[in-house]
Amino acid sequence: MHMFFRNRTNPQFLIILTCLLLSGCSVISVAYNNVDTLIRWTASDYFDFNASQQTQFDRSLRRIHAWHRKEELPKYAMLCTEMAKRVEAGLTSADLDWADNVVEERRIFMAQYISGDLAAVLSTIKTEQIDIMNMKFAKENEKFRKEHLGGTPEALEKKRVKKSIERIEDWIGGLGADQMIKINAMLKTLPQNSEYRYAYRITRQQMLRELLGTGLSKNELEIGLRDWLENWGDGRTSEQKQIWAEWTNRFRLLILELDAILTPKQRLYLVKKLHDYARDFIELSAS
Repeated sequence: MHMFFRNRTNPQFLIILTCLLLSGCSVISVAYNNVDTLIRWTASDYFDFNASQQTQFDRSLRRIHAWHRKEELPKYAMLCTEMAKRVEAGLTSADLDWADNVVEERRIFMAQYISGDLAAVLSTIKTEQIDIMNMKFAKENEKFRKEHLGGTPEALEKKRVKKSIERIEDWIGGLGADQMIKINAMLKTLPQNSEYRYAYRITRQQMLRELLGTGLSKNELEIGLRDWLENWGDGRTSEQKQIWAEWTNRFRLLILELDAILTPKQRLYLVKKLHDYARDFIELSAS
């Protein structure tokens, strides 16, 4: 549950594939089978590729999608099956460590796999295409500010708690009245981090902007993109690192406390959901 409930804030099209894998079981097959179209549309929206760039991008995307379907989805299925066993037994701090480690391992492996293909296309973009990317960033940043920073602290807190409860209920099939009170209290212990997230996304965008705007060769850009994708924590200030560490620690405690108050019916619901994910991943891999 930890790996799926966690809030992923990476906005760039480079990780849309991974994000779609976190969709609900009812839509995952449709989402995954159409992910190449979504990525193609998003990439074009960010860079307005010319015909040659689009052809190269599409060719690489088809190869990556086929590789991911065959090689990575079975690993995700095993991950879900193992997580289901751990949830069934009751989660421990060691289980959360395991979940973080295996998800991070898959994320880094994917970053390494796609960086060469990305560099081959992005090393050819022109100044005007970077300008388009900057305009897209500005638009997305404004959207982020309106959604996460627009309003009073009380209103934002209420919205954050409501979304988190909806996400929890999606995974465990509903909450009782007493559970709702406890979880509300737990969620309110999580530090507000929207300002940090906003500042951090600006930093990450600037890092990418500098990578693409310095005229690097394909090989040089591949190294830079791989580092940018792998080391997602780079660019945090000391204060931001402290805030992130505090949020992560509080979040882990919340997961363990939530696990401790699950009813047998809720635990069974969650275990079944994880097995459903595993089945979907296997079926998708074979299709």
